[in-house]
Amino acid sequence: MSITQIHLEKKTLTPLERDARRPIVKGSTLWLDIHPPTDEDLDWLERTYHFHPLTIEDCRNFNQRAKVEAYDGYLFLSLTTTSRDNGDLHPQEIEAFLGPDYLITIHREPLAALDAVREHYGSDKAGLSVRPDFLLYLIADYMVDVYFPLLDEVEDEIDALEDEILEKPRQATLHRIFKLKQQLVFLRKITAPMRDVMNALAGTRYGLVDEHTALYFRDIYDHLIRIYDLVETSRDLLGNALDAYLSTVSNRLNEVVKRLTIFTAIFMPISFLVGLGGINFQQMPFDNSLAFTTFLVVLALTPVATIIWFWHKNWL
Repeated sequence: MSITQIHLEKKTLTPLERDARRPIVKGSTLWLDIHPPTDEDLDWLERTYHFHPLTIEDCRNFNQRAKVEAYDGYLFLSLTTTSRDNGDLHPQEIEAFLGPDYLITIHREPLAALDAVREHYGSDKAGLSVRPDFLLYLIADYMVDVYFPLLDEVEDEIDALEDEILEKPRQATLHRIFKLKQQLVFLRKITAPMRDVMNALAGTRYGLVDEHTALYFRDIYDHLIRIYDLVETSRDLLGNALDAYLSTVSNRLNEVVKRLTIFTAIFMPISFLVGLGGINFQQMPFDNSLAFTTFLVVLALTPVATIIWFWHKNWL
């Protein structure tokens, strides 16, 4: 099986055997970590702890919305977070069973939050007994704190996009704007349920969460409110960046059309004169050298006069 018992006080890991009985830790918290979960592991959990089949089914499928559900003698939680690598978001999820003296965590991919908690209690100053609800708080706190540097990175990208839009907007700029907008929508989608979960744990509705620990969950709730506000602010900035991009592209197009129009207006009188001079009439005086010279001078002076007139009107 892929079930590991984590001993925080002893700083050791103990893999459980296939036929293992329910571990019992007196005077301390039992932490079981399942990574990655197999059908055999989940069957062992259901058989040993008598968890509700719906919770086991959620552990099989994952892709759950962040939630907390109360059952007889335990809480079932789905917690979500995300990481960002090379500009792409990678959602991460953990299922947890919180009991009076145990915490069971289930996840498919490695989670930095779990490693951070183990390292925290692996230090010399932190080798103390910890309640299961406070252990859950530590995990949730690390999962939420990753959003702040992630949003700082997004904000820096938005600033770079704004500078690029003002200097030289390209088609790739528009693609980056829409990609960031999609990522911010995804962040809002996963942080809003997490905020509701932390708000529920910060209340007094669950007896498995100590009043002292509820204050810490309230702190996470405050962090999630800030994160949600930062996401909304970044979305507004991206909306402004998109408007600036469209305005800049439209202005550039107007400048091009303006130049083409001026170019056409300059040569339109010349085209008229050349067309008039090419009419096949006998009375046209171009067999006279003076008249032909005068016609050429008029052709040369017409665009110059047109340019001077445009400049006087501030159209150039």
